[in-house]
Order: sequence, then C-alpha cells, then structure tokens
Amino acid sequence: MRLGAQHTAQRLTRQTQDFVSADKQTPMMDADKKGDRASRSQVGRWLSGMLRTTADYAVMLVSPGGCILAWEGGSERLFGYSAAEAIGLPFSALFTQDDVRGELDRHEIALACQSGRSEDDRWHVRKDGSLFWSSGVLQSVSNADGTVECLCKVIRDRTDVRTQLVSLQDQLAHREKELALRNNTLASVVHELRNPMGPISSAVALLQRSRDAEMRSAALAVLERQVNLLSMLLDELNGVTGAVLRPPAKLNFETIVIQEALRKVLDAQMPKAQRREQDLQATLPDVPICIEADALRLEQMLSNLIDNALKYTPPKGHISVSVSVEAEMAVIRVEDDGVGISADVLPHIFELFTREGSAADVPGLGVGLSVVKHLAALHGGNVEARSSGEGKGSSFGLRLPLRQGAAPSAATGHPGRQ
Repeated sequence: MRLGAQHTAQRLTRQTQDFVSADKQTPMMDADKKGDRASRSQVGRWLSGMLRTTADYAVMLVSPGGCILAWEGGSERLFGYSAAEAIGLPFSALFTQDDVRGELDRHEIALACQSGRSEDDRWHVRKDGSLFWSSGVLQSVSNADGTVECLCKVIRDRTDVRTQLVSLQDQLAHREKELALRNNTLASVVHELRNPMGPISSAVALLQRSRDAEMRSAALAVLERQVNLLSMLLDELNGVTGAVLRPPAKLNFETIVIQEALRKVLDAQMPKAQRREQDLQATLPDVPICIEADALRLEQMLSNLIDNALKYTPPKGHISVSVSVEAEMAVIRVEDDGVGISADVLPHIFELFTREGSAADVPGLGVGLSVVKHLAALHGGNVEARSSGEGKGSSFGLRLPLRQGAAPSAATGHPGRQ
C-alpha cells in the first residue's frame, strides 16, 4: 500500500486534533466552526508542502508490523531509496545488522505503540550500504478507538555532530594519556632520584663517625658512585628535553666515517663493559662508510644504543656492534643476549619513559631510545627494534643515509674484528 504526501499529511494532521479540540475549553470556544475547519485544512496543506520540499528530514509511515507504508520528505536523499523502492520494505532494512540481530527495530516499534513515541540516536544504513548517524523519533498515529493505525518516523542526519563528538572524545583520550604519561614520568623521576639517597646518607653518616682511613675511603667511593648515578639521570633528563622537547635549531652536517665515530664511542663504553665482565665486540668493514651527519648527535645516538645494550644485558653477557650498507643506507646494528623485550612493550619501546617491566632494577628513566628515534629522523634515517621476547636478547638497527656519491659497494671490504 502506497500513501502519498497528502495522505501522510492527513494522518499527521490527525495528531493535532487534540490541540484544536481544546479550543472548546478556552475563551476561543465561540470561534465559528468554519474558521476551525479552515485552520485544520491549513495545517494539512502546510504539512503536505513540507513533506514535498524538505531535504533535511526523512519522514516515513511504518505499520505496527514493521512495513514501510509511506516515504516522504528527505527520505530518498538520506537513504538512497526511491519511494517505489522503499514502500513495502521492512523497517529493519534501515538498521545495521547488529541492531537487527538485537531486534532494536522491533523494540522501537513496540515502545512507540506502548508509550506513544520512541526517540533514538543510532547508525542507519543507506541503500548503498554506507552508514550515517541519525537522530530520530517514532510517533504512533492512533485511530479514534485508541488502537495504533501506523507510526510516523522522522529522521535527521547528524553525522556531523557524531563526528565532532568522536573528535572531542579522541582529544579527551589523548589529553588523558598525556596526563597519565606526565604522572608516570614524575613518579619515575622521583623514584630514580630517591634511590641514591639511601647509600649517600649511609656514606655521610659513616664519614661523620669513623676516622678509619679504609672505611672513609669506601664511603667516599659510595658517594662517588651515587653522585655519578645522579649525574647520569640528570644527563638523561637534559638529553630528552634538549633533543626531543627542544629540537636543535640547526644540525652541523659534515662528512663522517661511521667506523671512526663508532670506535670513539666504543672506547668510552668499554670500561663499563669490563666492570660488568661483558663481552663487547664490534665488526667493522675495512673500507670507510661515509655519511653526512652532525658529529655530536651521531655520537649521542651510538652511545645511547650501546649504553642501552650494556644496561639490559646481565654480567658476562655479550654485546655485538656491526656496520653494513643496505639500499644506500648505512646500518649500525647493536645486538645483545640480555633481558629482551616483551611483545607488549616492543611496539612502544621508542616512546618516552618506556622501560621493560622485567628489568625494573635497571637504573635510568627510559628516554635514551626516544632520543635516538628523534635524532635519526632529523638525519633522514630511522631506528628499529627486534626481540623474540623476554630473556631472548634484543637487536637495534640504526639506518642513516649514505653521503651523496658514496658507493654502496664501499662497504663490501673485508670486515675487521675490533
């Protein structure tokens, strides 16, 4: 059964009759009946005209059994169905599959039949399968005896509002994540800075009450180690604020031989490895591999990678450093057989203050790798991390562009063991 705009308007006009009949109980009760009938006729014409011209509101009539009876207003524009296609379709055709499985279309009709109306904000489905977010109301249209003859559904596309809401929710989630990161950062800083205070206090107390030269020497050694630890923590904080939060205004690029830069860093890190009885080895090609880089920033990247391996590899563990050329990029790899990286942490390993949970006793704030990632990007390169899991070691690869004109085959010379 197809109902035209005029017929639909007549059914909608019927809903206004309660308001019109209320005139009999007001000072307007003496108004002539002809004027009253003209007023109702005008309402019908206005509604009919609105249904023919509106593009913002989809208006449809639905049977209590869930069949579309009339298709007016902006229904075709919003849903894509012509009136000939829509009339006779089940009301559920406009709902998502999840909503249909939940019988929300039937629930909406049942609620409107019971209470007179049902409001909803939900996703609806167009003819082409695309979705739009709508705000709508389903109003029952009753006969004189009170039985529901049909229901009128009015829908407006509010995808714009939904998009704005989602955007605001995303912004809120991002701010909450930033706040949580800031709180975790402060907690980490306080924890790491507090750790040396116990040994320092004990050493000071020992110096105050002891005159034994050997004991005083041991206390001074404790103070020296803890001061060095505090200095390292402050250097890490300074490094992250300097390299990430306040990026250098200018990098001083120059031609650098990777092997020479690595030897300098390895010489500086070797005493630390020896104290921990770690085996720190480097395999470097004999033929120079040249890149364009800022010398200080390159040294910072290499130091952070090797220092990270030393910290997360237990005593008597092994760390290897190698250099190669892949697709016009110099690749520096730092591999170890240390604590490894869990699958949960690996995707976030280059984020600020990220640390492997199984190595909570390792000193540091978890900023060194973030600095490496940032500086590598400034050099046109990148850094990656690989690990098979906790206890299975880690591998970090730093990729930096070769100097323009440098032949990739330059790295194919015989590698030397350092």
